[in-house]
Amino acid sequence: MSIKASANSEISIAWGNGRIIKHLFHTESYMNFVNHYSKRKIPLDGKRFNVEISAENPYCSIIGFYMGGDMEIVDLDVSNCLELEELNSYSYGNPLDLSRNVVLKYLNCADNGLTSLDLSNNTALEVINCSRNRLSHLSLTNNFCLKELNCECNEMERLSIGYAPHLREAAYEDGNHIDEATKKQIQYIIAENAENMD
Repeated sequence: MSIKASANSEISIAWGNGRIIKHLFHTESYMNFVNHYSKRKIPLDGKRFNVEISAENPYCSIIGFYMGGDMEIVDLDVSNCLELEELNSYSYGNPLDLSRNVVLKYLNCADNGLTSLDLSNNTALEVINCSRNRLSHLSLTNNFCLKELNCECNEMERLSIGYAPHLREAAYEDGNHIDEATKKQIQYIIAENAENMD
């Protein structure tokens, strides 16, 4: 598990097994907490974790969170990471609450078994990969900054995209049941944006 934090951020990680790890980032940088702290023999409960991540000062804090595929987090709470800009999440089936992460720009929550995903507060999102979940619908009507979308392989029946002047790539047809009118709307948006960029 890697975390990117801004300078002078003290990050707390509660692993759900009674252990709380704190680390002070002196400069903006990344740190791999599992590898770094497992060398110090801090016990972790196998590869399944209930993790809560927070910062002493949420306005000078975590700006990136990255999960490797070899580790399963069964519950991830990033609600106190108010400056979070990037999130790679592997939380396997539990709801992902991003309602307070309003500056989030990059989201990869593919292969999580999610049945719902509320991104209505995440108006800064530019890249979304929520493919290979179990989403029946996805609403992106508030995501005006969206540039890239991958929501394939969800068995999805409804996809709503609002004003999206920056959208240039969208993968949504494979493994979904999107109606033709929506497909044409998305194709039109992408084509018009491409013309405007020329």
